[in-house]
Amino acid sequence: MHERCLLVALTLALSLGACGSGELSLTEYASEVETLVAEMEASFIEIDTEWMSEPPSVDRAREYWDERLQIRYDFLESVESLHPPEAIVTMHEDSIAVFNTITDADIALRSRVDQYETIDSHWQWVDTPEGQAAEAALADVFAFCRESQAEFDETRERDQLDDTPWIPSEMKEVVRVAFGCPPSD
Repeated sequence: MHERCLLVALTLALSLGACGSGELSLTEYASEVETLVAEMEASFIEIDTEWMSEPPSVDRAREYWDERLQIRYDFLESVESLHPPEAIVTMHEDSIAVFNTITDADIALRSRVDQYETIDSHWQWVDTPEGQAAEAALADVFAFCRESQAEFDETRERDQLDDTPWIPSEMKEVVRVAFGCPPSD
């Protein structure tokens, strides 16, 4: 489950932003978000690696989920401070809704960990109702990822407008991102 959570984080991060004044170009915005994603992904990898390197315990599981939630909160705060171009404000709003769903799922999983008296495996919570709800939230995230990727891929058609001087530069901007979305089933 932790590998898919990293993919989710990457996917959402590339499409998240704050409702903004358009201070950043689409390309600048994507670049800023990619930096935030790299930092978040590295943090998730670090805590997942540490968690897997130790025998599972209730106390350590609680610490793990506290760390995981803090990473999510910090990431969201940083991304919300960005000012994306007006063209992606709707995507921003949709991203925030999806990201909040994932965060709520992690909060529920953290609460599930509080109920354990013992933990026998590192991902014991996966087969719980909360774990299943998180899986459903991931399915929604993956669908959102594919939709967002398609929207950014459409900007590639603008390459042919580059030599058209009367079209404003923001209408010619091409954004090349690879969300790494899993294919639909």
